[in-house]
Amino acid sequence: MNDEKPPNILLVAWDACRYDYALEHASYLNDLGSSNISFERAVAPSPWSLPSHASIFTGEYPHEHGRNRLGDSVDAKLARVLSERGYKTYGVSANGFASQRTGFHEGFDEFRYTGGRDVYIDGMDVSGTSQDILRDDGKSHKDAVLGVLKQIPGHDHSLKSLANLLAVSCGELATRLKSLQKIPHPVFAPTSDYSYTPDKNTRVIRSILEDHDGEAPFFIFTNYMDTHRCYKPSDELQEKHVGRSMGYKELVRLNEEVAAPWTFEEKKARGELKDSDVEDVRSLYAGEVETVDSHLRKIMKSLEAEDMLDDTLVVVTADHGENLGETDDMGRRRMGHVASVSEAVLRVPLVLANPKLTERTVSESVSLKNLYDLLLNAKDLINSGGDELPSLVRDESTVSQYPATGGGDETIDNHPDVPEEAVRHQASENSSVAYDDGWKVVVESTGKSWVGNEKGDQDISEAPEELMKITEKYLSELQDIGEGMELSDEDVDQLEALGYM
Repeated sequence: MNDEKPPNILLVAWDACRYDYALEHASYLNDLGSSNISFERAVAPSPWSLPSHASIFTGEYPHEHGRNRLGDSVDAKLARVLSERGYKTYGVSANGFASQRTGFHEGFDEFRYTGGRDVYIDGMDVSGTSQDILRDDGKSHKDAVLGVLKQIPGHDHSLKSLANLLAVSCGELATRLKSLQKIPHPVFAPTSDYSYTPDKNTRVIRSILEDHDGEAPFFIFTNYMDTHRCYKPSDELQEKHVGRSMGYKELVRLNEEVAAPWTFEEKKARGELKDSDVEDVRSLYAGEVETVDSHLRKIMKSLEAEDMLDDTLVVVTADHGENLGETDDMGRRRMGHVASVSEAVLRVPLVLANPKLTERTVSESVSLKNLYDLLLNAKDLINSGGDELPSLVRDESTVSQYPATGGGDETIDNHPDVPEEAVRHQASENSSVAYDDGWKVVVESTGKSWVGNEKGDQDISEAPEELMKITEKYLSELQDIGEGMELSDEDVDQLEALGYM
């Protein structure tokens, strides 16, 4: 690698992947980390996707960037700045919060949304284009269909693009006519997540690598949604982790009736949860960790085949983790990642890889929001062999913030059996977390707090005074940013499908 030329950057996010499961089931990532730089205590800046992506791409905590509530846009500033510095920037994302729906794509030279019901990845990005059209005030689903139809004749694969439009349209019908969801096909599934496969991401990334001319460095950001509900690993991995191969209907049942946060809360309130179902969800999740790990291997093999490994800084992490039916620090049993700041949700994998980096394991707590500065100084990082990590490992407390999502009334309407306290906690209450010197402090706008260290729960009087002050300060600053916007009907439809209301 030319020491004067900026390196290529590949930023890989395994959505909702928790550290402990990655440590146990992501063998390739662990091998990669063992010969590069790995982090034992990487902390997500927020426990859900929208504010977490905003923090990673701006280098700011949620109270600073303010992109925190359902319906907010997300600024991909990192991609814009790298583009200004001469990078060719690509986005390949299956996450709806890191897509055209939030305006996230506007920071990239090229962007492909892979989380929709589109059948052909080489056809037009119908889902992403539709989302972009719907962002305009007053635009309807009919406007989106007409807008897509106008563009299809000019696409290189017009027939495949038409097939994508048909699949997306069928999916929209299925969200409105629940009877269509009885058809055992991903196009008619309750959410578009059932149509997602990691192969879509990997194929697009391979195409980018094959076509890249090398004159300018590239920045590729990709979000793989395998470790985010819905969990549907291959039959082989189901056999390995669950002990049997599940049919389509059983997978849908587990994902919609057990793994979905609000149906989990309903079943919990009615005393209907089965331990065997929760354990099956955990096993499916483990299979998905192994799935996405295999695709990381494929991407690295593609970099090697294109003779790009030496010239590329690879960063693998997650925007947040996931609760899988455990009881969190605050004594609440949760599924998913809404309204929780447990270690399962905040502690995530993080590996930096390049042949010039010296093997190192970092034990200090670090915030993913500091990746922004690190990636803007990627050349210095690589030329130093990894010694130049102060932009990531800082002499300060590591903070995470849970901003209330909004949308509480809609959630109560949709899930009347969920205890109102649980809904209000997600929709209206903020939380702040700080880590330092082995301690963790949590404070909530509810007035509740929690303190712990490696020895377990501790009395609040034992917490370092300065850490308490920091946590309360960041909670206050989160409170001060005010209320969010009202949600459109389109926002409500899509957020219902994602399980946020």
